[in-house]
Amino acid sequence: MQIAIIEDEKDLNLSIKNILEKEGYRVDSFFDGESVFESNKIYDLYLIDINIPKIDGLKLIDLLPNKKIIISSNITDENIEIAYKKGAVDFIKKPFFKPELLYKIKNLFPQYVRIKDFEIDLEKLILKRDIEVPLLKIEVDLLLLFKNREFVAITEIEDITQKSGGALYAFLSRLRKKTGLEFKNQKGEGYRIG
Repeated sequence: MQIAIIEDEKDLNLSIKNILEKEGYRVDSFFDGESVFESNKIYDLYLIDINIPKIDGLKLIDLLPNKKIIISSNITDENIEIAYKKGAVDFIKKPFFKPELLYKIKNLFPQYVRIKDFEIDLEKLILKRDIEVPLLKIEVDLLLLFKNREFVAITEIEDITQKSGGALYAFLSRLRKKTGLEFKNQKGEGYRIG
């Protein structure tokens, strides 16, 4: 999932970027309301401060697609009302706690799972890396075994795929060609994704 941070306070911007990248999100930082348009990229989520140069955050809500969260210390009844009426999905008050931001993002995008350097849209069954690759449910189930793990035992893979021996090897070969992912066999005991 791709996230844009539009925040002119440099230290805070880079701090949020660091927090999100550690969680596996792809993040770009912007320091004013115009520069996000110059990137010519569309993001899944925009984290927007209200008081930023060039185009203020409340105006940006109208101009940007997809989901927007306002993060601001400029908390007034009027700003909160405007933000929600314009389509912001949440309003976070500065200062905020790291878990608060992460939980709000995860609640907005429960269907995305990050594994290594790729992510899977569990709803659409699509692997996103350099390109989007449609997957079968069995392929998604297999890849989910590797979430937060370096090594998966061959017995677990056989249980998920209902394949063993040559059939399992052929299944992994097809998945390798389809996705570009390398499945490295560890002495017949299991696999790593390289």
